[in-house]
Amino acid sequence: MKSITAGVADLRVDSAADWQPRTAQSSVTEHLRRLVLRGGFPPGTRFPQSEIAAQLGVSTTPVREALRQLVTEGLLDGDPRRGVTIHQVTPEELRDLYDMRMVLEPLAMAAAISNVTESQAAQLQGLVDRMDREADATRWAELNTAFHKLLAEVSMRPLLSSHLAQLRDLSTLYIVEGLRALPERLHGANAEHAAIADAVRTHDIERAMDVERIHLQHTLDLGLALLASLGSEAR
Repeated sequence: MKSITAGVADLRVDSAADWQPRTAQSSVTEHLRRLVLRGGFPPGTRFPQSEIAAQLGVSTTPVREALRQLVTEGLLDGDPRRGVTIHQVTPEELRDLYDMRMVLEPLAMAAAISNVTESQAAQLQGLVDRMDREADATRWAELNTAFHKLLAEVSMRPLLSSHLAQLRDLSTLYIVEGLRALPERLHGANAEHAAIADAVRTHDIERAMDVERIHLQHTLDLGLALLASLGSEAR
């Protein structure tokens, strides 16, 4: 079974500041979350606690607590025999996830449009422009997360934003691999993001909510297509 530790060595914190302001547990949690969400590791990849601790230069305690947190969030699975592994999303779970996002994301969108400033609208457009130029699926997915996260933050509804952040992380488990398998989807997603940003800028709530629902449906279709292809390969 593949182990995550090689990737832990590759994913470095950007600077000492990434570690200093937070506790060891929160730093390790965020570090491992980024590692999972950038893709490249298949479902079932192991997270060996002691090896990760050695790679990061910390004790096993913050690693154990970080892994427990990521299991609680649904990004990882904990099994007494297999240990901690990357979660395998099922088609049923994916549909449930997107049923929730299709209700909650438009709510956040409407609130965001009511609160958005010119500066924030410009930030959204800047992310759209960067995604339009980005061909790497991993980096594109990070920009995609930043785009939707900014919309949620602008909504000024912290509880809603917190729930959406967890749902988006679970979505990201397959988005990178889906885009690698179907790179043509990037063009359509970029057009949808541009339409959303324009609707936000012009305070067109109905248009923004409609485009957001279409965008989510297309992303769900991408995930289901990837899961179907993985199922075919397994057989």
